[in-house]
Amino acid sequence: MISKKTIEEIVREQLKGSDIILVDTQVSSSNSIKVFLDSENGVSISDCVKISRSIEGQFDRDKEDFDLEVSSYGLFSPFKILLHYQKNMGKEVEVYLNEGQNFKGVLNKIESDEHGDIDYIEIMQKKKKKIEGKKKKIEVEEIIKVKKEEIKKIKLVPKF
Repeated sequence: MISKKTIEEIVREQLKGSDIILVDTQVSSSNSIKVFLDSENGVSISDCVKISRSIEGQFDRDKEDFDLEVSSYGLFSPFKILLHYQKNMGKEVEVYLNEGQNFKGVLNKIESDEHGDIDYIEIMQKKKKKIEGKKKKIEVEEIIKVKKEEIKKIKLVPKF
């Protein structure tokens, strides 16, 4: 069986000197390999082909039968790395909390440590609230601060 670590080493070696980042690697027990890449400027088909050929060149298909898929990380897939948060700053996201609640708002701020691990995010949400002395509800902006460990997943809200 082909190891995830081996695939990641091959991909990282190929990505040296580029702005492309390895987001995730999946290797099933049946040697179905999936490699997901991302970049601030996007990932082209030729980038995926280059990585795919590099991986294929390291294995003998007569000895190891495998399926291989190399692609850019999905636009509407849950955020996995700091780059996903940074790329979507100022955009509407949906936050799913571990406790079962979810809400939408604009990704307003990201606070991370020196290693790039996210400590918390701030979401700006517009809500209609009843203000004393006013007949109609007024739209107000509310900042929601959420610690990373409270988040089950966060993803971009599709806008077409």
